[in-house]
Amino acid sequence: MTEHQRLSIEGIGYDIAGRTLWNDITFQLGAGQALALRGPSGQGKSTMLRCLAGLERPPRGRVVVDGTDLHTASEGERRGLRRDTIGLVVQDHAVVPEWTVAQNLRVLRLRGVTRAALSDRIDEALLIVGLGGRRDARAGTMSGGEQQRVAVARVLAQRPRLVLADEPTASLDTESAARVRSGLDALRASGSAVVVATHDPALIAWAGAGRSLIRLGSDHGRP
Repeated sequence: MTEHQRLSIEGIGYDIAGRTLWNDITFQLGAGQALALRGPSGQGKSTMLRCLAGLERPPRGRVVVDGTDLHTASEGERRGLRRDTIGLVVQDHAVVPEWTVAQNLRVLRLRGVTRAALSDRIDEALLIVGLGGRRDARAGTMSGGEQQRVAVARVLAQRPRLVLADEPTASLDTESAARVRSGLDALRASGSAVVVATHDPALIAWAGAGRSLIRLGSDHGRP
């Protein structure tokens, strides 16, 4: 893996209940590159993201993130990667409704980043996703689209080397979806590699269309 390569996948495959979801998938992503995973529901897009995050182990193949093989690494090493190196954007936003926006972002515990520096990162991230001035708003009073933007802002403040986003624009209005893409743009510009699982044509185009696309389905993931 080169210095600027963030993710390397070698021949991974996954089976469930005797059915192959996908097989023999190989790709690499470098700094600032993006990849879209697309396919019908039930074809394993979310499962693949979990494998890339080290939350599940594919029965075949190898996943290397920033030079670390996830499945020979210890659980402590995988947790450390998810804290410092891998940023996750999940479908249900993963925000605590009773907390303020800032409290939802301050859950980050980043090695070598002071509380003051994290506060500056939070302000910058909220501006990028169009929530500047909302750090004291209760997350539970915000719309679903705004909560998703909070989730993207959290990853922006984290500044990971690899971002894994599961349907980050699903069910969002046009403005919120555009703000989410702006956040992902900022992450790419900072050197993050981005993998998105999506049905959204605009997000697929953003990721690079057919040049950076894996279709999951009956062909088991071959582009």
